[in-house]
Amino acid sequence: MKQLLLVLLLGCAVFSYADAPIYGYFWCRYTYENPTTPEVDENEHEFAIKRGYIRWKTKTKPVSFKGTIDIAQKSSATNKSDWRVRLKYAQADWKLPYIGEYIPDAKLIIGLQKVYFGMMDIWKYPVIEKNLEEVEKKTNSADLGVGFYGLLPGGYGEFAVQVFNGNGYSYTENNTNKALCANLAMIPIPGVMFKGSYWYADQPAGDTIVTQVDQNRYAGLLQLKYGPVTLIAEYLGTEDDEIKGMGYTGLGEIAINKNFSILGRYDYFDKDVDTDDDAHNRIIGGFNYKISNTLLTQVNYQIKTYEDDSDSSDKAMIQFKYSY
Repeated sequence: MKQLLLVLLLGCAVFSYADAPIYGYFWCRYTYENPTTPEVDENEHEFAIKRGYIRWKTKTKPVSFKGTIDIAQKSSATNKSDWRVRLKYAQADWKLPYIGEYIPDAKLIIGLQKVYFGMMDIWKYPVIEKNLEEVEKKTNSADLGVGFYGLLPGGYGEFAVQVFNGNGYSYTENNTNKALCANLAMIPIPGVMFKGSYWYADQPAGDTIVTQVDQNRYAGLLQLKYGPVTLIAEYLGTEDDEIKGMGYTGLGEIAINKNFSILGRYDYFDKDVDTDDDAHNRIIGGFNYKISNTLLTQVNYQIKTYEDDSDSSDKAMIQFKYSY
């Protein structure tokens, strides 16, 4: 409750600043999970607010600010559980006018910011599940550090180079090394985007307080948009010390009209390519219905199967995203 009170007080203070109105959204989700394993009798069957964003930003020049507070119920919520309140973004964007003469929209990003990697920075949750990198817990969508961002001349894409703590936005730093992230997106023609990303984090060997190991992440992405059809395909490569993993995902969306679309997604991930029968698949199907500009309804059915013939699990989800 103290955290929620602090958020409300902060919200009132921000709202009082005329150049920083509050906006954002909340997700109210109903989930019914039906594991096929006979021994499992505690199925997830709940209403929950899985994500809530309170956002604000200023329009001051040459340095602007934007922040996001993330509010959600804790995992495995019960009627006695508390809420999880975290700072998701808190960044200053410093437009660089001299460099901007050569690199459009050139800016230095300072603070807790979006990670430009693979599908993460373009993922708008067309389906309810997180993108492949996040759902497999191989990357974090935000981290603390500094970054340089700019557009390619002629509107042919964008790039970003960032240096982070490397622990995500929920944890403090626990070593002296930093993570490097580089991202390049190219748009050769309208509707076509190629994207390549690289992440490297060097953790000190032998330090028992470090929970992570040497990390390498690679991602290649292709996005096609033509009329009502959107297709996205991504390859993800991972290295954690000497363990190499790989995965890929494909998403298709067809807009029937401006308010209704149907979607499908397929994931494959192998956490250790040198070990047999440790991969899994994920299949998602559903539709989105935009009731109004401030209310989106999403209906998904999701099934996960395992290469070692473990019992699959499936769940149905209905989510309402209401914006303000």
